Amino acid sequence: MKLSGFIDGHLHVLGIGYYQTIVDLSNAQSIEEITNLLREKKDQTIIIGRGWNQDQFIEKRMINKNDLNKVSNKIPIIITRVCGHVLVTNDFMMEIAGISEKTPQVSGGNFDYLTGVFRERAMTLIHNKMPKLTKSDIENYLVLANKTLLKNGITSVASDDFSSFNVDYELIINTMKELYEKNKIQVKITQQVNLPMTKLIDFLNKGYANKMIHPKFKMGPLKILADGSLGGRTAAMLEPYTDDPSNYGIQSFSDDELYEKMRLADQYGMDSVVHAIGDATSLQVIKILEKVIEESKRKHHHHAIIHAQLTPKSQILRMEKNKIGAIVQPIFMNTDIKIIESRLGDRKDNIYLYKTMFDRINLGFSTDAPIEPVNPFYNIYTAMTNRSIKFPFIDSFNPNECFSLQDSLKAYTVNNLSYIYEDKLNDGDYIIIDRDLDPNDPNMIRDTLVLKTYIDGEEVFSID
Repeated sequence: MKLSGFIDGHLHVLGIGYYQTIVDLSNAQSIEEITNLLREKKDQTIIIGRGWNQDQFIEKRMINKNDLNKVSNKIPIIITRVCGHVLVTNDFMMEIAGISEKTPQVSGGNFDYLTGVFRERAMTLIHNKMPKLTKSDIENYLVLANKTLLKNGITSVASDDFSSFNVDYELIINTMKELYEKNKIQVKITQQVNLPMTKLIDFLNKGYANKMIHPKFKMGPLKILADGSLGGRTAAMLEPYTDDPSNYGIQSFSDDELYEKMRLADQYGMDSVVHAIGDATSLQVIKILEKVIEESKRKHHHHAIIHAQLTPKSQILRMEKNKIGAIVQPIFMNTDIKIIESRLGDRKDNIYLYKTMFDRINLGFSTDAPIEPVNPFYNIYTAMTNRSIKFPFIDSFNPNECFSLQDSLKAYTVNNLSYIYEDKLNDGDYIIIDRDLDPNDPNMIRDTLVLKTYIDGEEVFSID
């Protein structure tokens, strides 16, 4: 069967490649399993892992620095939660980073020296002391990611890469451009520009806004990370977490800071796409976008909220009125389904209202890979069933919000055109899959394989 190539509305291309070179902790069911996996890498100068999730540990607690110290107190260890918003490190890494009990906290984040747990913007204290990527590293990660995307039938992406590592954004731009010119990567990339204010001003002053770097690579909207994750209890809430009554999550920016960035981007013709998971942050973003839209001299925009997980219907109506779109990840249900009720209590009725959004606003699908698998058919299965692949014994969550196959494909193609700044689907970007998709059989759809991928009419992947 032939399908249009998939467009993923938000992921991290560099991260997809990088993830393949570090310790994968995503399947670990216990802290002991994690420490055993890390011990296998004790011949390295630094041990880096990602993907752990305390909600599936048999110990029923967070991993902490004491666990990592038992692996090694002579090798720095950094392990990042599946969501990417929480990390844990050992004492030796904190010593390298110059962190002690007297180190001041970071605005928009926090850390606990006694446990070695860092959340949100406090993670930069560790990230800034990690070995810097070389150009060769970036090339390797991009080539690895390109192969993964093509294998999964993805022909275009909107990607946030500038924030993934402590490296100059122009090195990433120039390396991508060179790889395209050498035909070492083929997936089309629209960059979601995630930069702190000082670097954003530099980016704008150098004329990069909306710039076409290569026919397959262009600069896109401003990307802002405005809160955390549900699993890490760092998404900012209007009411506290049901299972952590003193915790309202973490909002990364004040209203003024958020407005300043969005207004500046708008003046240069850039849209804003904003990570917002908690209802406090989605409300904050909507209010500020309403102000920016009202003041803007631009007639058309493609502003969007990325994730929009806990966005009640009252907020969706405001998004509809102001033509604010959404870039969402049904596949997040894969992990979240186990914790929704405990985290939110009665508010669970306001989460994952993606079909309601789809019927009112321009909603596109994405995976946020490497946070979740980049496989579009996993994502479509989850959208159609509201079930978890990881926890198949759990019943469908809110079946009224399930998608049809037709609507899922639209959210993965036509609806994402706005977020890669294209007017229509390219007939030369298509895939051949191993079966005819049955709209009444999501299980069959989930197991679909891509046989061939074409970009601009050229075969760029074959399963042979």
